[in-house]
Amino acid sequence: MPNFYHKKSLGQNFLHNRKLLEKISKIKKLFNEYVIEIGPGSGSLTEFILRENPKNLTVIEKDEDLKPNLSKFKERYPKNFNLIFNDALTFDFSTLTKKKIILIGNLPYNIATTLIIDWMRNYKIFKALVVMVQKEVAQRLYAKAGTKFYSRTSVLVQANASVEEKFEVSANNFFPQPKVNSSVIEIIPGEKNFNYQNLDKILKVSFLHRRKILKNNLKNLSIEEKKKIKENGINLSSRPQDLSPDDYIKLSKILFC
Repeated sequence: MPNFYHKKSLGQNFLHNRKLLEKISKIKKLFNEYVIEIGPGSGSLTEFILRENPKNLTVIEKDEDLKPNLSKFKERYPKNFNLIFNDALTFDFSTLTKKKIILIGNLPYNIATTLIIDWMRNYKIFKALVVMVQKEVAQRLYAKAGTKFYSRTSVLVQANASVEEKFEVSANNFFPQPKVNSSVIEIIPGEKNFNYQNLDKILKVSFLHRRKILKNNLKNLSIEEKKKIKENGINLSSRPQDLSPDDYIKLSKILFC
């Protein structure tokens, strides 16, 4: 990209390995689907997504300096390509279509977790999310209860979705080259019914002190609440990382009924 300077503040690390770009574009069947790409950069992945013939592709980019690189797709695909310059952190995807969306993107390392958690709060608008994130972030997203990386983030995503690592991407496939490897993950939202805000309140308190057992973190529980918690098979002598996402959903419903 001549005359373009990568912006560290925007977390710009562009994947240049075309085989990997094509591999990402084929993880989900995109034919006739409504697709959103986050942070298209120079449009390297955009090109492969469009080859899969989606019903519509909307790309959302924050850096308007990339407009010359992305505008060419509008000329080549006038009917099914939309270019929007906006911030993915604040953009309302539900304004684009009433159909379920497949979201694809190489997410900036510094905001990837925030983006994914926000999107999962509005899970009903997504059919699937295929995103590339820092390897350590991916490990937290798909970590199972009782393991090292299991955290509040793990629960918030897995409470209503399945998370699968598709493949790892080494740092030398990017420009500029980051200091860490990345992972491409697929998130498939489910259909459970619960209040994300209440769940998050419980998680923030529960994981505040990972080494403490739950009854020491969840203070001031009434006798009735303790009884209901026990009846639902939750052991208050467990540590926060030992409870499953379903356990935390039950806990949030008991304490906010």
